[in-house]
This record gives sequence, structure tokens and C-alpha cells, in this order.
Amino acid sequence: MHDNAVAWEEGKQICVEMGGVMVVPQSKEELQHILNMFNGQSFWIGCTDIVTEGTWVCFGGGTIDKQDERWAAGEPNSNGNEDCALGVGSGWLDFGCDGYFKFICQRPA
Repeated sequence: MHDNAVAWEEGKQICVEMGGVMVVPQSKEELQHILNMFNGQSFWIGCTDIVTEGTWVCFGGGTIDKQDERWAAGEPNSNGNEDCALGVGSGWLDFGCDGYFKFICQRPA
């Protein structure tokens, strides 16, 4: 868990320098566990559609479908320039990558 809030790209780079990637919660339960670690504060998730709008690519491989149950209701909505995934209490949001949030790095299995 990284203590400083940073923009998504900086968080990604910090994780790479540590030999890992930003966390990608695999279930709503894991999302809630991480939110508890952050005392309910939103956090960056290692998924983005910055290369191709609407195609969400996650660290650790693969894409995530827009209908995936981990997205909050109505998300991703591509409202403006929202290309990075953010974990919140209701699920995942697409959010502007220049926001400042904390993050967790994990090493690939």
C-alpha cells in the first residue's frame, strides 16, 4: 500500500519500479477489503482504456468487459476524459487519470 496520493500514471510507474503492478480487485469482496485498508477512501485500480476508448485493459493481462459486475451501476460511462479505473464503495468507476488517489502495488503471480 502506497501512502501518497498520486495521479494514475505515476502510481503505475512506482509499481513498475518496485517490480509489480497496480492492484486489480478480482471480486466485490476483495474491493471492499481494500477499501477497508484505505479507511473507505477511493483508490486507483490497474485498468485503463487510454489506448482504445471503451477497451479496458488490466495489468496482469486481459481486458475487462463493460458489463463486468465489478463496475458500479452506470459505469464505465466515459463522461469526458475518464480513462483510468478507480475503486469506490459501490464498485469501479472510470475516472480522469489526473486525479490524486492512493494505490496498492502487487507482484504478478
